[in-house]
Amino acid sequence: MGADSSLVNDALDTLEDVFYVYDEGGKLIHWNAVLGELFDLTEAELSGMAATDFFVAADRPQVEAAIEEVMSTGRTVVEARAETTRGTVLFELTGELLVDEDGDVLGFCGVGRDVTTVREREWQLERQNERLGEFANVVAHDLRNPLQVARLQLETVDGAPEPGTIARVTHALDRIEGIVDDVLTLARGGQTVLERRPVELATVARTAWDTVRTADETLVVRTERTVEADEGRLQRLFENVFRNAVEHGSTGNRRESDDPVEHERGDSGQPNGDDSDPEAASLRVTVEDTETGFAVEDDGLGFPADVVGGAFEAGVSGSPSGTGLGLNIVRTLAEAHGWTVRVAEAADGGARLEVNLESLYTDTASLDPADERGE
Repeated sequence: MGADSSLVNDALDTLEDVFYVYDEGGKLIHWNAVLGELFDLTEAELSGMAATDFFVAADRPQVEAAIEEVMSTGRTVVEARAETTRGTVLFELTGELLVDEDGDVLGFCGVGRDVTTVREREWQLERQNERLGEFANVVAHDLRNPLQVARLQLETVDGAPEPGTIARVTHALDRIEGIVDDVLTLARGGQTVLERRPVELATVARTAWDTVRTADETLVVRTERTVEADEGRLQRLFENVFRNAVEHGSTGNRRESDDPVEHERGDSGQPNGDDSDPEAASLRVTVEDTETGFAVEDDGLGFPADVVGGAFEAGVSGSPSGTGLGLNIVRTLAEAHGWTVRVAEAADGGARLEVNLESLYTDTASLDPADERGE
């Protein structure tokens, strides 16, 4: 019998899952090797521990409820988080009541399985499904309006169309094209970033600005930071932030200052990325470093009060003609890199968007990938 018991114990020690047995008083009396390894505890320390002792304080009530359930119904399943030698782990815990041949309760046993990765994948799938729902709403709502405009204008054409009619139809079709581009960006933006390499923020920002700016705005670049990113998606992120500033900015909140505005200059002596005069521009957009990343701010009217809380949600826009996808795209592209974003108010009341790169680096004091490699 002793040899059989030793064989069973050896078999249990080969499991990757945690195995445990508790007595009728809820004290640990038997376990396999992985339990001690995960919590860096000796056999003497493990013996007699309560089940709740292993888990984070916030999850202990549900573990206590599961113990009550197994003792009253004979079976339970619960999930709880624990701080282990592998970091924070989410366990799926089972419980089966143990009784002797007379029906007296001896305790309960069960298995604890690490389901952290599984639940993360499920969360990602839920996010993708939510994104699909957002696409459906955009297609159903935002595309219907410009299509209706184009249809009505074409119905009024009798003979040669008026120039104004052509312009309105063209505008409606351009809007449809823009919405399609935004939806495609959202669909592809959340996919894994595969082409990450060191890129200069300033260079990408200026390239993005050239696709968005008009004669009435100017860009000020105050960053020399290099980050590891997918350059195409980072440019798309900047384009959407810039477009949001240009479309929702206003000359009514121009910054008044006696201090000279600093610009990085190229060989021409003009502000890089823009040939216009910053003081004469109706809107100024600034890209600058922060402690943990970078920020883009403008000197326009800022985010409307009723938009700030849901600024990154699809369909939320401060303009009747907006698709409400721009900042949602920004968040999607940032999350694809492992970054986070937040909106804030600029010092002069304009709109400010901050991108936190911190999660990409172990040393937050230096966000230059070259520093991480010791170059």
